[in-house]
Amino acid sequence: MLDLCSIWVRRCYNQFSQLTTSTADKAAVTMSRNYKDAIDALNKLQSNAEYIKRTKIKNNQEHNMQEMAKFLNRAGISFEQLDSLSIIHIAGTKGKGTTSSYCENILGCHGYKTGFYSSPHLLEVRERIRLNGVPISQAKFAEHFWKVYTRLDKQKSAAYDMPLYFRFLTILALHIFIAEKVDAAILEVGIGGEYDCTNVVRKTLVAGITPLDIDHTALLGNTLESIAWNKGGIMKPGAEVFTSVQPEAAMKVLNERSHERQCNIHVVNDLYVDQINSCIPLHVQQTNASLALSISEAFMKIRPRNNQQLFSLKVAREAIKSAKWPGRYQIIQRSNSMFFLDGAHTTGSMEVCSKWFSSNAQDNRLRVLIFNVTGERSSNNLMKILLNNCQFDVAIFIPNVGDDSDNSDTADQIQPLQRQLERCFKHKDTWNSADYSNCSESKVLPSFSKALKYLESQEGKRFNVLVTGSIHLIGAALSVLDRTLDGLL
Repeated sequence: MLDLCSIWVRRCYNQFSQLTTSTADKAAVTMSRNYKDAIDALNKLQSNAEYIKRTKIKNNQEHNMQEMAKFLNRAGISFEQLDSLSIIHIAGTKGKGTTSSYCENILGCHGYKTGFYSSPHLLEVRERIRLNGVPISQAKFAEHFWKVYTRLDKQKSAAYDMPLYFRFLTILALHIFIAEKVDAAILEVGIGGEYDCTNVVRKTLVAGITPLDIDHTALLGNTLESIAWNKGGIMKPGAEVFTSVQPEAAMKVLNERSHERQCNIHVVNDLYVDQINSCIPLHVQQTNASLALSISEAFMKIRPRNNQQLFSLKVAREAIKSAKWPGRYQIIQRSNSMFFLDGAHTTGSMEVCSKWFSSNAQDNRLRVLIFNVTGERSSNNLMKILLNNCQFDVAIFIPNVGDDSDNSDTADQIQPLQRQLERCFKHKDTWNSADYSNCSESKVLPSFSKALKYLESQEGKRFNVLVTGSIHLIGAALSVLDRTLDGLL
């Protein structure tokens, strides 16, 4: 079985060691309606103002599921086709992406053909849709994009009647998984669960719920109970559901939801930690890996390949060891700086992130924070944790911008650059007003590349640099530090 795992990993590295397009792909996408055209059309769905206005009149989240059903039908995807997919559905506040990635690698190393839909992306939109462990090519993305887009465009009732950005990508991913006949379709929830676009699926074999925390309160509520209710919405009748250990109040709600949905729920109490702790030093990642192992083992019992139950802990260990999910507890050396990257954006994840940084930062280097947050999140709460757990010499606040080059894949129509910069200055004021801040210097810069140039200009100085607060900020940093994004593979 180890040979099978080695083949899976080697195939990923050899064929896609860089997140770039092959010569054949480049030739294929030079035709009209290519990858860039697809991204430009997709970005317009971010700011479909008239559609958003008319949708808000409905003012209920249930409407989202009705719209998903409508657009699926227009895209030529029936519920019977969705039912044919063998689905693993993963919700939660912290660790969804990592847990899903572990599941993908474990199943791949056992010989399953996998499809994985995640969000957000770091550099290119196509990262969100993976087949057998790698992002689909630009050519394949463009081919499927225009099939789905054209069908939807032809049937719209008005100019604005097209799905919004995340809805469209969810439909596209489901279309690709059906077309590619994947053995396992792993769906990572975007926000919540009950009313998330991914929850349009009617049948799920196995579901996972990662640790819960307070986040997206405008949509999910500001209590763990309301958040647990929303996350528990991915439970389906007859499914096997696995959850990490949760606070008592949240666990009570999850148990109630499992009874309501007539499915089995199992608490994963770090079942496999003893077997995997040598592979993964961080406890939070051990928790994610233990959950992924339980999910994968259950899935393989329900859908054995060639009518054989294949699960091997030895193969799974190798799969976890080789799995990579960039932007989470990642360290990159560049010039005179050691960069520590983590997309922490909740109070719980920031506690872990700040302690990880403090325990790994070298004592003979100055400490720098590069920070931004997005959405409705409170920067003040996250900064308090950083100031409590870390001592910084410099704090730099930047928008989610890598450099001055045009990258339509990461264009943000909702939060334009000027608005992000205005918020950065507010972050700086908040940081400076903290009565327990001993930071000697703080500044706002327009991009990560400008922050990097500033650090490189400090002759004779070396830095530990924590980049955190937003996964979109991590994407901006990686676009400068590691354009190949080898870590994705």
